[in-house]
Amino acid sequence: MQVEDLLRAVPSGQLYGPEIKGEITQLVNDTRNLVPGCAFVAIKGLQFDGHTAVDQVAAAGAKLMVVEVLPENWQDYPLSFFLVPSTFRAQALLANQFFGRPTEHLNVVAVTGTNGKTTISSLISDLLMQLGHKTGLIGTLHYKVDQTYYPSINTTPNALALQQLFAEMVSVGCQDALIEASSHALALGRLWATDIDCAIFTNLTREHLDFHKTMEGYAYAKSLLFAQLGQKFAGEGPRLAIINADDPYASIMMQATSADVLTYSLQDSKASAYADQLAVQDGNQTFRLHYRNQTYQVVSPMLGAYNVANFMAAFLCLVDYYHVQPQTVVDLMLSFGGVEGRMQRLDLGQEFQVVVDFAHTPDAIERVLQELKDQSPKRLVTIIGHSGGNRDSGARPEIGDKVFEYSDWIIFTADNPRHEPVAKICAELIGNHDEVPYEVIEDRKAAIDYVISQAQAGDLLVFAGKGSEPYQIIGDDKLPYDEVTEIEAAVTRHFG
Repeated sequence: MQVEDLLRAVPSGQLYGPEIKGEITQLVNDTRNLVPGCAFVAIKGLQFDGHTAVDQVAAAGAKLMVVEVLPENWQDYPLSFFLVPSTFRAQALLANQFFGRPTEHLNVVAVTGTNGKTTISSLISDLLMQLGHKTGLIGTLHYKVDQTYYPSINTTPNALALQQLFAEMVSVGCQDALIEASSHALALGRLWATDIDCAIFTNLTREHLDFHKTMEGYAYAKSLLFAQLGQKFAGEGPRLAIINADDPYASIMMQATSADVLTYSLQDSKASAYADQLAVQDGNQTFRLHYRNQTYQVVSPMLGAYNVANFMAAFLCLVDYYHVQPQTVVDLMLSFGGVEGRMQRLDLGQEFQVVVDFAHTPDAIERVLQELKDQSPKRLVTIIGHSGGNRDSGARPEIGDKVFEYSDWIIFTADNPRHEPVAKICAELIGNHDEVPYEVIEDRKAAIDYVISQAQAGDLLVFAGKGSEPYQIIGDDKLPYDEVTEIEAAVTRHFG
């Protein structure tokens, strides 16, 4: 891309240095990806400030460096500098321009909230694929471009990586992009310059207060998605906001956007979509769905009231944004295979039940344990830890309260302890509780082996916190880890 075409995306920037001739060959923000003729965006991160890499950038033959502060001796370098107020914002605008404004060619659905993002985005993607669409999916589990899968580094990648993924989706013929929009990503501007068509809000409960400090700050970050949505028209209709009316923070999301708003609820029959008469039959969740003066009988493989809410969010997106017939969505739901690591059941013929779930916030843990307790197992056994290091340790007492409230036996163990002692994390989860038997086994693999060896017929074992996360962070090491593989191996060892 010609430099003048690229820099046109950031009118606030000012160019310094020699005239740039020829094309910009690549746009990068990582010194490991430097190539001759590229433009390097200097990002100040937690571990490294890209502004300090000016010598390396010049030596690699880069043509342009995007900076917030000029080097003292900038005139001595054989490259040009593009001075901007914020390289975070400039990165998003430049990436969108460099990769051909890809989201203008996609139906983009972004889901935000503490819980439910992965389930809703995966459900919409799955049902669209059943309808013949090619989809892209960006979230916690993986990054998917049609049938190509990449490991997920962050729930929502940085703006440059994000626009590159969108461009790849366009190049292979994807029509739709489903995004999990994390609060970190929204606060850090990773979704700037992304043309979003439909935004979904699930709920807001305590998480990430190490980053946002207060629930008000957390809610503000989530609301940025709806402020960005705006009121534009593209294709067959307006941009659309879909909001869980049962959440106390729903009004903040509604006030942030000028787009049209649809709501879903388990409590308010006046919502756009409303569900009642929830029951479990033959291992499936059943309920009545009320929508536009019509009632639909829904049978879903996803158990729990929270998954009824997740279904309604996906339903409204598919029906009101994609214009799929309501009964078609209801019918397709029966063939949905669920989401890996979300209420995932493992059956190797053992006489006890095993459930793996990503639940790691107080609200998510309560929802999962309450749903499983309602199934009246002989014992509800919970295996759980909590992330260490710079994570929200203030949530631990509340997590512990929920675990002790619903469980009959508890094993406290490691999650991603980082540099924090596992014993300290477990002690903060346990607090003063002693009303339920519990044990602390710091090594998660050892904890899994032990609890499987002690399982009895009729027990229900829930392994909480990891889900399908493919690693465990101990110290500075990000070690390969697979919860399902560890559980299956333990069941095979002890029960053949």
